[in-house]
Amino acid sequence: MKAQAKYSFMFIALATLSTTTAMAAVGAHHEPSIKDLMYPAINLAVLLGFVIWKFTTPLSEMFTKKASDIQSLMNSAAEKNKDAEEKLKTLKDKMANLGSELNKIQKDYESDVATFTQTQASETQSTIERTKRDFNSKLDGEKNELVEKLNEELINSVIAKTQQTISGNVDMKNRATSKIVSELR
Repeated sequence: MKAQAKYSFMFIALATLSTTTAMAAVGAHHEPSIKDLMYPAINLAVLLGFVIWKFTTPLSEMFTKKASDIQSLMNSAAEKNKDAEEKLKTLKDKMANLGSELNKIQKDYESDVATFTQTQASETQSTIERTKRDFNSKLDGEKNELVEKLNEELINSVIAKTQQTISGNVDMKNRATSKIVSELR
């Protein structure tokens, strides 16, 4: 379409110029008057009419599109401006409340430290108590084991002495044998 409009414009421009040149050659031998401008004025009117007719729609569409683009750009800029103002307001509020925020952070920090210290102390205390219980249990177990071992050794030594005493005395040997036999019957 643009190529056709371009060629049409060139054709009209050529026709206008050749007509103007032809008229100028004819009128070169007479006195100038206002009527001499009639043909160039007609050519100019035809040219302007054609140009306006051909370019009105594309120019109108172009300006409408540019207007809608500018409108959307302005709306986008207004939204971004609004967002930026809200962020600025939020930041100003934060800056104004910076002292209270710092106090809040300090209190939270102190609370966390106190909680941690208390928890750590209770865990340490429970670990110490558990270790003491384990140590006492182990100590009692080893003590009981040693007592049982000593009792066993005592019993073994008493049995060994008793056997020695019985085997060394024949009368005791006979009595022990008779007592064992009577128990078996």
